[in-house]
Amino acid sequence: MNGSFRLTVIKGIPVEIHFSWLLIFFLLSISLAQAYLPEYAKGHSNISYWAAGIITTLVVFASVLTHEFGHSLVALKEGIPIKKITLFVFGGVAQMESEPDSAAAELKVTAAGPATSLLIALLTGALYYLAMPPGQLISESILFVARVNLIMAIFNTVPAYPLDGGRLLRAIIWFFSKNVLQATKISVGLGSFLAFMAMAYGFLLVFFQGEIMGLWLIFIGWMIYQAGQSSYSQLVFKETFAGMKVSELMSTDLQTISPDATLDQLAEDFLHFKYGAFPVVYGSTTHGLVSLQHMKDVPREKWPQTRVSQIMTPLKEVMVLNPDSDASDVMMKMATQNTGRALVMKEGELVGILSRTDMMRYMQMHMELGSD
Repeated sequence: MNGSFRLTVIKGIPVEIHFSWLLIFFLLSISLAQAYLPEYAKGHSNISYWAAGIITTLVVFASVLTHEFGHSLVALKEGIPIKKITLFVFGGVAQMESEPDSAAAELKVTAAGPATSLLIALLTGALYYLAMPPGQLISESILFVARVNLIMAIFNTVPAYPLDGGRLLRAIIWFFSKNVLQATKISVGLGSFLAFMAMAYGFLLVFFQGEIMGLWLIFIGWMIYQAGQSSYSQLVFKETFAGMKVSELMSTDLQTISPDATLDQLAEDFLHFKYGAFPVVYGSTTHGLVSLQHMKDVPREKWPQTRVSQIMTPLKEVMVLNPDSDASDVMMKMATQNTGRALVMKEGELVGILSRTDMMRYMQMHMELGSD
């Protein structure tokens, strides 16, 4: 997640904090110090309220981190590496290197998070009711932590993919249908419906009651919808290109351009071949890639004097692929980096070019032909 910095490493898993976390940290600390604690634990100094508010906020986020470690430790037991855990404005996320390969693994990994939060809620709640006098700063802070963890456990079981509840629903459907794509489609569909319901309710709160909380519902609903659609698209890519190599999708009918060619010559090639980009090659050496967008940045009157080498993207800045690379991994990498084309090279020799358009066209044909 961009905009994050590493906090620590626990059990080999990097823990990062996104800058948006600072916003919720300050808001929650202020809310606890100036509203919640003074209401439930009266008669303390402002310094005491602020100290308790900040410490309680840190404990809450420690609970969020523990929730994510619940997922992570079970994932590691299932043989799924964890890239990192990131805390951000809406909580946390454990980024797995790969998705669970079975419904049973998905169920165990997903259930571990809400179960961890529920366990924390039960322990802190029991501590409050059995051993803590009410109305004290420490006791009310512990009760707040219990409430937050209970809310976290309940919220995460809402069947809105990609929340834990949506993943649990997917695991159950996947187990009975034996079709992960169909299970994901159903879960994402239900999650999208619930997300739009939340956004609609948020709009009603904002425009008819003037409740600022409605804006949070709108934003959370939109985030859930976007995340669900993104997750489904990624799975479609993975399923479509499963087992395929770059060499099976790349274009080998290469048309290249010399780095010494003028932009007038380049324009003629664009019009003749109707490609969006050309590898820049001189002899057996590949120098880079030049696209139509590069030309559009140069005034037309300067085309006769401008060389391709002056506007191209040099090879060191171009995405270069191995023909034996996994096609689904490459597709996700190109989408993540917003790269339209990549050169395919083997032992320093240009052997093909791969574009996202080619891969999307293949995926469309794959789906229209009714492939599973």
